[in-house]
Amino acid sequence: MKRLLKFGIMIIVISMLAACAQTPAAPATSDEPAAPAEPVAESEEELTPKEEWLKANQLGEYYTDVQDWAAIEEAAIKEGTLLVYANSSKVEKAAAAFMETYPDIKVEAFDLGGDDVLRKTIEEQKAEAFTGDVWFSSGGAELVGSVLPKGYVWRFVPDSTVGLVTDEYTHPLIMGRLGTSVFAYNSELNDSCPISNIWELTEPEWKGKFFIEDPLNDASTLSKIVTYASKVDEMKAAYVEFYGSEPVLDADTPDVGWLWLKRFAQNGPIPQPGGDEVDSAFATPGMTNNFMALTSYSNMADVMEGNLVFEPCWGLKPMLGIQSQSYLGILNQAPHPNAAKLWIKFVMGPDGRDPWAKFGTYFTDSTYEVPEGQKPLEEMMSMTWFIDEQYAYDNMVKARDFYLINLSK
Repeated sequence: MKRLLKFGIMIIVISMLAACAQTPAAPATSDEPAAPAEPVAESEEELTPKEEWLKANQLGEYYTDVQDWAAIEEAAIKEGTLLVYANSSKVEKAAAAFMETYPDIKVEAFDLGGDDVLRKTIEEQKAEAFTGDVWFSSGGAELVGSVLPKGYVWRFVPDSTVGLVTDEYTHPLIMGRLGTSVFAYNSELNDSCPISNIWELTEPEWKGKFFIEDPLNDASTLSKIVTYASKVDEMKAAYVEFYGSEPVLDADTPDVGWLWLKRFAQNGPIPQPGGDEVDSAFATPGMTNNFMALTSYSNMADVMEGNLVFEPCWGLKPMLGIQSQSYLGILNQAPHPNAAKLWIKFVMGPDGRDPWAKFGTYFTDSTYEVPEGQKPLEEMMSMTWFIDEQYAYDNMVKARDFYLINLSK
């Protein structure tokens, strides 16, 4: 019995001890405030080499309008070299002027042509062989549709252009100059333009009588005529004005713009390898056959010198022509980014643009005064369309095939 009693008492004691062990101890009271908890350090994501370059040079997502030109120039001089990819032979004159201003920076400026600027940029970026510094070319549809979305070229707008260049001329990159392509006629054989409406170029009397840089081999020219196709409302209004009725679409023409493109191709425009050949074919003095062409307004300088005889079709419906742009941008991971910034600032100024300052060329700087006799930029812009680069990119293959299928049918 005593043994049983002792066993019972032991069970009670063990139970009490277990209960005490499970009860949490009350926190000690103190007048001192509790120490703050140590923050848990968050590990920062490592930047890629591309992101590090963008951050260091304040481009892309790190872009800022705050520009310390003394620091930029000092850094550019330390870089000592600059490599420019351009599509103009006059870039060498601009490079010489730049080196006169900044003798400690050696500039290698190459006139590669628009297609080769594009090709070289894409190949180098894909191979991560970052060699070039400046994009100074048009680029057109491929620039907007492929190069910029892939981050191969970056936008930089020098603050020296603020108040001089409106915002529309800084996107997607700042525009160094504008080129105007116009529908033109032989002014020696005609007192005025023989057509007033672009639909007339689809009529039998102009079959095989229109010269153009070959759209099948020149993406820029194809983009220009595709821009006309993209302006559905305006092309429809011009159709109704000329024919006096609503357009009737074909099975393969989704809208009136593509109807014009089809009929234009069927009327057999005569392709030429370049602009000089186009001008010689329709505007050589002393010609007896009457032709028209799509040519550059800047070639009016040759007209004034007596080498050519043509005049733009002022008042042509729905538009006289197309504006294209020469863009300035910094190539991705350029080895000399500060020199590139300095170059863009220089070329946007009077000394840098001087090699291109001739009759027919436009600059986006509002202080630039065009030569006597040249239409002011505002007036020319009211008679032309900006080339629709995104539409051209989205429809380039389709348009080329469509044009080829219908050519001279």
